[in-house]
Amino acid sequence: MLEKITDNVMFRLVVYYAAIISIIFGLFNMFPQIPYHLAQERSHQARASSSELGAGVSAPLDTRVEGLEGLLDPATSIPVLMALVLSFALTLPVAWVYRWTHNKKKYAQTFAHTLLVLPIAIAGVVFLVKGSLALAFSLAGIVAAVRFRTTLNEPMDGVFVFIVAGIGLAAGVQLLNVAFISSMFFNAVAIAVWYTDFGAKPAVMIGCNVCTLDEKGARVNGNAQPVAPVAAPVAEKPHAAEFHDGKSFNAQLLVHTTKPERSEQTTIQVLESHGKRWLLDPTITKESGISILVFDVRLKKSVDRATLLGQIEKGDKHHITKVELKKYKVEKA
Repeated sequence: MLEKITDNVMFRLVVYYAAIISIIFGLFNMFPQIPYHLAQERSHQARASSSELGAGVSAPLDTRVEGLEGLLDPATSIPVLMALVLSFALTLPVAWVYRWTHNKKKYAQTFAHTLLVLPIAIAGVVFLVKGSLALAFSLAGIVAAVRFRTTLNEPMDGVFVFIVAGIGLAAGVQLLNVAFISSMFFNAVAIAVWYTDFGAKPAVMIGCNVCTLDEKGARVNGNAQPVAPVAAPVAEKPHAAEFHDGKSFNAQLLVHTTKPERSEQTTIQVLESHGKRWLLDPTITKESGISILVFDVRLKKSVDRATLLGQIEKGDKHHITKVELKKYKVEKA
C-alpha cells in the first residue's frame, strides 16, 4: 500500500513542493538578510524602470559594487543566486511532468534538458538587462541574429516551453510567489488533463471498419449511401440486431468499469482492429458502483475470444474490472 502511494505522481509533487517551501521559510528565518536583499532588489528594479521610462533615455547600469568585489556583495549576489536556484528548483517538477505525461515515442531527452536550462538562462538575462532599454534592444538584436531551428513534436511542448520561460522571468524579477504558483498550478492541470485523457475522442455510438465519410463529413457505407440511424437493441431480448447493410450483430460485449468514459474509448480502439461493426447501448447500468458498457458487436472470424478480452482489459487495466462476450442465439423462423 505504501509503495503505491509513493509511486503516485501527485503525491511526489506535493511532497516536493512542501519540501521546497519548508527550505525557503527555514532559510528566511535563519538568515533575515535574504528577504531584505530580495526586497531591495525588487525596489531597485522598479526605480530603474520608472526612471528610464520617465526620462526617455537609457538608465545607467547598476554600479553599486564594482569589480570582483561584487561576487562577495550580498546585495547583488543573494538575489541572483536565489533567482537561479529557484528557477531550477521550480522547473524540475515541470520536467518530471513532461516525462510522465508524454508517450515514449514522442518523448525527447534533449527537450527535457532544455526545459531545465532555459529558465536559468532567462533569469540571468533579466538581471543583465534590468532598467536598461538599450541593453534590452541590444540583446534582442543578438538573439535575432542567432537561428534556432527545432520542430516541436506536439502543441503541448510549446506550452511547456512557455511556462518554464515564465518561471525564469518571474524568478529574475524577484516575484517568487508568481513562480511558485505558476509551477504548481501548471503541473496540477497538466497531470489532471493527462490522467483523465480529456478530449481524447468525440463520442462514438456506431462503428464500422468498412464505413467511410463523404465530402460533407457524413458516414456512408461501401455503396456511398448515408448510414441510417440504428436504434439500440433491447437488452431483455437478445437477438441478431439488423445493421445498415442488412447484416447482423452476433455477440454482445459487456465491459465492467469504474470509469465508463475512458473505458469506452479503449474498447472502441480494440473493436476498430477486431470488429466488423459495433453498436454501443447509450444506457449504462450500474451494479455495486460498477458501470457496465454494453456493445452489440460482429467480430471478424479470425479474432480469438481470449485475445480480444485480454486486449480490452489491458488497455484500461486500472478501471476495467471484468469483460464478457456473449454470443447471440439467432431465432429461426
